[in-house]
Amino acid sequence: MELKRGKERRRKENKNLHRSMAWCFAGMVLLLVAASIIQPDRKISDEENRVLTTFPRPGIENIKNKEYMTELEDYSSDQFILRDLWIRLKVRCDLFVGKREFNGVYLGKKKYLMQIPVGMDEKNTKENLEAMNQFRQKNGNLRMNALIVPNAAYIMKDYLPMGAPVRDQGEDMKYIKKQLSGGIGLIDITETLRKHVDEGVYYKTDHHWTSRGAAYGFNAAAKQLEIEGLVSDYKIHTVATDFSGTLASRSGYHKATDTVEVYQPENVEYQYLVSDSDNEEKRPTIYDRKALDGKDKYQVFFGGNHAMVDIVTTNDNQRRLLIFKDSYANSFVPFLIPYYNEIIMIDARYYYENVHMLVENKGITDVLFLYNMDTFLNDNSLGDVLASE
Repeated sequence: MELKRGKERRRKENKNLHRSMAWCFAGMVLLLVAASIIQPDRKISDEENRVLTTFPRPGIENIKNKEYMTELEDYSSDQFILRDLWIRLKVRCDLFVGKREFNGVYLGKKKYLMQIPVGMDEKNTKENLEAMNQFRQKNGNLRMNALIVPNAAYIMKDYLPMGAPVRDQGEDMKYIKKQLSGGIGLIDITETLRKHVDEGVYYKTDHHWTSRGAAYGFNAAAKQLEIEGLVSDYKIHTVATDFSGTLASRSGYHKATDTVEVYQPENVEYQYLVSDSDNEEKRPTIYDRKALDGKDKYQVFFGGNHAMVDIVTTNDNQRRLLIFKDSYANSFVPFLIPYYNEIIMIDARYYYENVHMLVENKGITDVLFLYNMDTFLNDNSLGDVLASE
């Protein structure tokens, strides 16, 4: 009898304990939800390096097509209190169970984060290559080259997690070469980058190549670009040691930081002035030191991307280079400046003017298409700009 009463008492105690735990959990959830509602909306996440969703405005159309509920879910996720902390905790839990892929990013050896190449958009790639060939036909007197830079995950295969699949960008390079007309030279720097992988040719936390990688790429490309008297001596300035780039933000893994370097050629006498479509005032430097105080320190090169950048130098060789580019060019172009009278950079994602008029008005002599492979295979803007009339 006594034993039966003891069991009944323990059963009631356990029931009360479970009920108390349930109430505590519900209370914590309500508290977190209330705190998320009360706290002011954040517009930007420095941790994720992106704009956050703000409270959506309801309307008849977006409610009818269910867009409003999707936007509301995004808002709830983005504005949840202590969001950055929860993301970091999730990454730690994933690491504990052996996961090495986070939101399209591999975590490789030596804390290298590598963006997983998304593959080829066949329609866009075909249109871009056809537009490049047509551009060549219309401007047959110009020297034209394409420098398509493979991404870190392909170059640094030995650093990938065991068994991690990665797209063969070597095959993509062969496809591009086959589709390009004979008048456009394709510069392949794959082996050069592989040879120097251990020296840090890509950032650990960002999807770009480093200034060191760009320097090796420039040396490998110089002959085909018909650049003579190559500068071999550079003074290297370390301008940041705490860079945490786009891949750290995307993955939520923040266990590494990068060093940002600037290469200055020695024993070369040249000066230049630079302007861009966002700031027509001419300035004597391509470097934006204010960017070093911000999150994206790669923007120290030109202050980021602009529709057009114009660099006029004191070199009087009358060579004028037009570059169609993505952000990989930003750390590469500094090596080109001593060898041209003028360099014009066009980012097709933001440029809406007639490039044929630009070629004629500026007296362009050389053209370079400079993209990283992943962007080139998926870009939907280059073909439109080249076809503009």
